[in-house]
Amino acid sequence: MPAGDITHPVPDLTGYITEGQIVLSADIPVHPPIDPLASLSRLMRGGVGVGRTRPEHMDLAAQTLAALARARQAGALAELVGAGALSATDRRYLDLTRAFMRDLLSQPGDEARTLGQTFERAWRVLSILPRRELSMLDADALDAHHEEAG
Repeated sequence: MPAGDITHPVPDLTGYITEGQIVLSADIPVHPPIDPLASLSRLMRGGVGVGRTRPEHMDLAAQTLAALARARQAGALAELVGAGALSATDRRYLDLTRAFMRDLLSQPGDEARTLGQTFERAWRVLSILPRRELSMLDADALDAHHEEAG
């Protein structure tokens, strides 16, 4: 993409043909450097859930993206006022970003990770947050998978 511009006509129109886009970013410090907030899939909804993956798949994905968006806001605020001025919850969101990069997004080329392992990693990352912050996940899924970090 010219100058990394995802709104350029070529990547923009290609996204309609492929029904999605995986956006790589030089700002992402792990391999592969995928920016999950800029990436999208129009086909995901039809390929997940009961009988295909796990029942909580869509909600888990949505909650993860929402948490990353909130973490990005907390990071911007930390740049303005300093991390020490953030609330304890906002600091947990910053911790979530680091865990997401290290434990979920980062994947060496020779690592064969199953979908089940990916779900478990996602739950571990989200468990950094207090349960009250995970409003997009139902109580049964939280009871089964959320292990709040201390």
